[in-house]
Amino acid sequence: MHCRWLVVALTVMAFGCAHSKRTPEAELPKYEHVFQKPLTEAMAATRQLLEERGYTFEDTEDPNQLVTTWSDPDRAGTRNTTYTRYLVTGVALSPRQSVVRIFRMTQQTTGNDAEWKKLWWKVYLERAEQMSNPFVKEVDFDQDDAATKRLSMLRGAQHGTRDLDLEQALTLRLESAPSVEVLAGNVAEEKRPTAVRAPEFYLERWKDEAPVQGPCTTSVRGLPQLLHPGLTLLIGEQLGTNEVPDVVGHVVCQAAQAGLAVVLGLSLPDTEQARVDRYLASPGAPADQDALLEGRFWTRTYQDGRSSRAVMDLIDRARALRAAGLRVTVVAYDTDVRNGSERDAAQAQVWTKRRAAKPDEVQVVLAGNTHTQLEKGTKWDPSFTPMAHLMKGDRSLVVLEMSYAQGTRWGCDLDRDSKLVCGIVGATPAPKVAARAGLSPYIQLREASATEGLQGLLYVGQLTPSLPALLGPRAAPPTDPRQAPRAPGRDVPVPGVF
Repeated sequence: MHCRWLVVALTVMAFGCAHSKRTPEAELPKYEHVFQKPLTEAMAATRQLLEERGYTFEDTEDPNQLVTTWSDPDRAGTRNTTYTRYLVTGVALSPRQSVVRIFRMTQQTTGNDAEWKKLWWKVYLERAEQMSNPFVKEVDFDQDDAATKRLSMLRGAQHGTRDLDLEQALTLRLESAPSVEVLAGNVAEEKRPTAVRAPEFYLERWKDEAPVQGPCTTSVRGLPQLLHPGLTLLIGEQLGTNEVPDVVGHVVCQAAQAGLAVVLGLSLPDTEQARVDRYLASPGAPADQDALLEGRFWTRTYQDGRSSRAVMDLIDRARALRAAGLRVTVVAYDTDVRNGSERDAAQAQVWTKRRAAKPDEVQVVLAGNTHTQLEKGTKWDPSFTPMAHLMKGDRSLVVLEMSYAQGTRWGCDLDRDSKLVCGIVGATPAPKVAARAGLSPYIQLREASATEGLQGLLYVGQLTPSLPALLGPRAAPPTDPRQAPRAPGRDVPVPGVF
């Protein structure tokens, strides 16, 4: 008799296994589907799909994420409530390849009707439940009521699973539409600009496929210990070197690959911001590089190192990181209409306003080392108030001086006749920032007073000059440094502006 019931029990268990729900592993896709679409188009289609199904969205700082509002729960009176929402993340693999992942998020609250002995208590708490939501500010009930207090405590953990059915619907929407038939006369072709310089002039990162191991090629020792949301990293440099923009690119990449939103601040006039934005959104092809360099900043007669080939390459690297799906942007924060302390006050204001608007963003700001001084005054102007001094109120501010080995750089200076001369100049470090050549990049913090904030050194190596971007990668400096540089492939020199 006992054996017969054992057989029946095993049979029921076998059928139960056959019809059980899928395990969490079964909910995971076997592979990632890559859309042959720009990420912006794929995300727009995802938003439209969810809107058609009745979902609304919350604001997000990251354009590559969508978050719907929490759904209204089923109010059955049991106080066992489930809230749902959708989280969508997008990854750009290349300018025309993207991956979209859709997660269904759930949040549960749990009640126990057996605790409520009297019917009127249950009615009271059901009404409170109808008016509560764990994701918004709650109604202020009687805080002396212990039972009501417990209502806000009955919260469960959030869970998320890939919604493969919704992802399949998105795939069909993007890849099952009829093909466009192009007939003569029904399409207006945009005239693509042609490159105006010799082929060897242009950066070639735009040709590269995304590396399998990730976009970051070099780690900066000491940086992981500093990284956190809201960090402001102010880096003072000697202008016109290859090494500083290169190492700063490693810093930006490493921070972004850690999952943080990063803004790179460059000492370019804010009038160049529109050109920079267009370049960041472009493939970075030769015509795009030409468009970036058409600004007055890049074509002025006196190039002081802020418009170097290395800075151009740093902007291009930021473009490539964005194309790889990392949250990186570039801000031109300088001004060409103010001088002295007024100029630094305008620079500091850019970053204090941005910090208020984006409290979790990591700011990596590259500036000449005069602007990164924490104390007032210089040898030539005792009343000068630098940008860093005005930013000391930021508790997450870290100021790094450049540590380097003796070398050369591109810069401008006054000659004996008080005429401005730009060209290759020597770069010898002071003892406190001197280091030997050949080391890998690193950050070394040092003790500072409570009023100075956190400070340190960023080692970049032995300095070599980075010439103005218009001179190309290997061009020699002009015979007369005051002459407007002649770009390869052009028949006439770039006109001066002074």
